[in-house]
Amino acid sequence: MARFLLLFRPRVPLQPTELVGRLDPLVLRFHADVEHRSPAHLSAIVRGEHETLRLQLIADVQAKADGPVLELVLMSREAMGAGAPLTKALFETLVTIAAEVMPELELVFRSDRDGALPDRN
Repeated sequence: MARFLLLFRPRVPLQPTELVGRLDPLVLRFHADVEHRSPAHLSAIVRGEHETLRLQLIADVQAKADGPVLELVLMSREAMGAGAPLTKALFETLVTIAAEVMPELELVFRSDRDGALPDRN
């Protein structure tokens, strides 16, 4: 199973509902279908270019001592043994779109570059 993670920190303090609200333009541009939404969570389905590739986009607001952060996870059933090239290509698209539509959020971690999991402290 492929799993790629992004972690964003707001440049100014934002409430969880505001952080999840910042995802609206990203969801539209990424052509995702929202399945569930709450004040601190969003899950959506993304269909890749290939009929068999179905991805899940999950967003969670995580409480931290210095304020909440937004965690985005993109998952698929594509095998990571070969590097999950189809999922990774869509992940790159996600990173690009996020930078364009959420400039008020700073990208502080991406699993393909920084390791499997961010520092949980």
